[in-house]
Amino acid sequence: MTANAIATLLPKWVKTSKYVEISGFSSEALKKKRLSGIWIEGVHWKTGPDKNVYYNWREIDGWVENGYKQAANGH
Repeated sequence: MTANAIATLLPKWVKTSKYVEISGFSSEALKKKRLSGIWIEGVHWKTGPDKNVYYNWREIDGWVENGYKQAANGH
């Protein structure tokens, strides 16, 4: 399966364990980016109704491509 096919199958929001698996970020790195405000709540991450943290991998990919400029613009 190609990377594009896998991306098409993934939901927009994924739990921490899945994002660690697909991104290579450690759970500690994710938490640091969340708590330090590098990633914006509601854009890059959010707490679901089940109290789990979810990551929007599409927005984080954009952050990787565009850097802090994207986060500073609020999207």
